Amino acid sequence: MDAIVISLIKGYAIGGGLQIALASDIRVCTKSAELGLTAIEESILPGLGTWRLPRYIGMGRAKKMNILGNHIDGEEAERIGLVDHLVDEETMDEEVEELLQQYMRVNSKGARLTKHATGDAFDLGFEDFFQQYLEFQQECMSSADYEEAMAAIRNEREPEWN
Repeated sequence: MDAIVISLIKGYAIGGGLQIALASDIRVCTKSAELGLTAIEESILPGLGTWRLPRYIGMGRAKKMNILGNHIDGEEAERIGLVDHLVDEETMDEEVEELLQQYMRVNSKGARLTKHATGDAFDLGFEDFFQQYLEFQQECMSSADYEEAMAAIRNEREPEWN
């Protein structure tokens, strides 16, 4: 998907709820949210949590969460890198709006291709990754967004992305 997908986690993100958040690019979470993959309680694998979770929190922590099926709160999720932004329940709407504005300010061709390149960081060998990087960089530098970025810098203004 080209779009940068941002999820907000509040309340419970257990099992499938957390799986959806793990598939997002950016995760925003309230402090009191409860997150976990509990499939082990049914003696089954926690879906693609076995693939995605290690990429976010490391192998040891992922094995612990996947095998024990324990829950963590939003603060712990941020501490271990499972979520990217932590917000207060009372000011959640305002904080999320500000975060959305920050991501929209950089929502260019470069940001979208950066999303794809970063997503491939653990899956491609260096040679393949570097080749993809060169292709993506060329695509960026040939885009209308690049021209807009250069014009915005020259004119000391914010860029206006398509």
